[in-house]
Amino acid sequence: MSKLKFFVFVLFMIISVSEIRSQVFINEIMYGPVSPNKEWYELYNSGAVPVNIQNWKWRDAATSNPIRTITTSSVEIPANSFVLVCEDTANVRTVFPGISGILVQSVGWNALNNSGNENLVVYNSTGSTVDSLTYTNSWGGSSGGYSLEKRIPTGPTNNQANWGTSIDPNFATPNRQNSLTPKPYDLLLKSFTITPLFPVAGQPLDMNFVIKNTGINTANNFSLNLYNDVNFDSIAQNNELITSKPYASLVSNDSLIYDYSISDIDTGLKQYIAKVIYTEDNDTLNNKIIKQVYVSSSGSGTGGIVINEIMYDPLTNESEWIEIYNASGQTVNLKNWKYKESSTTITLSSTDLVMNPGDYFILAHDTSILNNFGYLRNLQSNQYIKFSSSMSLTNTGETITVTDSLNNTIDAVTYDPDWNNPNLPDTKGISLERINPGFASNDRSNWSSCAKPVGGTPGLVNSIYTQNIVSSSTVTISPNPFSPDGDGYEDFALIKYKLNVPFAQMRVKVYDIKGRLVKTLANNSVTGSEGTIIFNGFDDSNQKLRVGIYILLIEAVDDAGGTVDNIKTPIVIASKL
Repeated sequence: MSKLKFFVFVLFMIISVSEIRSQVFINEIMYGPVSPNKEWYELYNSGAVPVNIQNWKWRDAATSNPIRTITTSSVEIPANSFVLVCEDTANVRTVFPGISGILVQSVGWNALNNSGNENLVVYNSTGSTVDSLTYTNSWGGSSGGYSLEKRIPTGPTNNQANWGTSIDPNFATPNRQNSLTPKPYDLLLKSFTITPLFPVAGQPLDMNFVIKNTGINTANNFSLNLYNDVNFDSIAQNNELITSKPYASLVSNDSLIYDYSISDIDTGLKQYIAKVIYTEDNDTLNNKIIKQVYVSSSGSGTGGIVINEIMYDPLTNESEWIEIYNASGQTVNLKNWKYKESSTTITLSSTDLVMNPGDYFILAHDTSILNNFGYLRNLQSNQYIKFSSSMSLTNTGETITVTDSLNNTIDAVTYDPDWNNPNLPDTKGISLERINPGFASNDRSNWSSCAKPVGGTPGLVNSIYTQNIVSSSTVTISPNPFSPDGDGYEDFALIKYKLNVPFAQMRVKVYDIKGRLVKTLANNSVTGSEGTIIFNGFDDSNQKLRVGIYILLIEAVDDAGGTVDNIKTPIVIASKL
């Protein structure tokens, strides 16, 4: 080879490598997927010609991790197109059904840090760096399953301002334009919520929608359509249209809120489709959200699907666990439901798991729960159990959450060790139990320590469960007398009141027989016409009251300042003989 030919060859190689480096970019990263989903990252070819990634490689910052091969096959990224480099391509196709474009499964995988403190480098077949990214979780993305997206694909890779958390309803945009990348025209259906979560037939079903204009230009002449998907095929059809709300315009980066109510809803499982109709939209994949809700036939006073018992501080060599109880009065399928704590997410079931009313689902760290609660070795028809070593409850308290398959929060509890029975000198190995599933999840008066010697009741009725007896009387105390001695039997009194006005400010106080105030249960609290208050038999200093007769005083004042109700009734604290 002559010197001239050699020079031309070297120059061609330098230009070719430079072109590849300038046209292929790291564009999106899923570093914190929700289990059992897997990690992946996306490359974007911004050039006008295809790029072959055969024998390309990648690595992360950890020196202990080897350099991985993206693919040994001849794979071309077309011009202005993407390739998704996956830990598991089959998993990605399951998580994002209908995904198109090129997916390749890396030859081996280096786990990306869920904290986001990571460095990702991509090399071509000659070992030259194509692109590299050093990022932290403050840039965006999260362990909650959201991807980290690049705003401008051809912009600087290592500029934090050019990255952010995906705003797509699917939490990511694999093999398509990033949700953060400005488009000339793009309307986003940001949210669609339905309340209440557990509606009752005959009551209104309230819906809330938020639409955001993420495009560069003002969006004109669009509408929000709502469909009753009666055949559950997830396809919005004209004969299923409930309402169509037209809008004249929405300026760039602005949002609008729309509320709609369906009155006198009937029973059964419902599926609704909300869809933005906008002919100029450059991305219609973020215009549609589907929601399901089950309407029960009557108000059972149940409270829905609830976190019912928490063992956060078990005895040594025993398992942490939580119990979920179906108090909704309806069957519920737990497929793809999630349990969340801190940065951990656990799928309750990846297949159909139908809980009937009154069923229990126990999530335990490991099988050592069976040592203390041997009856769980032979599960009854209303008991289910799952083991996950990812479970790690804190002894100082934290928020734990249950979400459905559409990521709606079904129940959330921020438990606290102070919720335990103050009479107990040591609560290690003793669960926190809910007094009544129909009362507020984060009302500390609705929780106390298990009264059973074994320390818990997973899969069984809570030892301190107290039933709310409905009465037409102005005030009903159940039970009365009650004995707050921590034995699990009649430890709490439920005070059910019914007022003569729809709204009032209420004071509820307990006095001893000499007229001395011993406990304030409510002080100028805003209330509706009826409700229930729990009394645990302790005074305002958290000391157990003596056995005897006490006077319960309820004062309700309406908005005009006049006294509506002034009720006095005896309440008795007793003890067993």
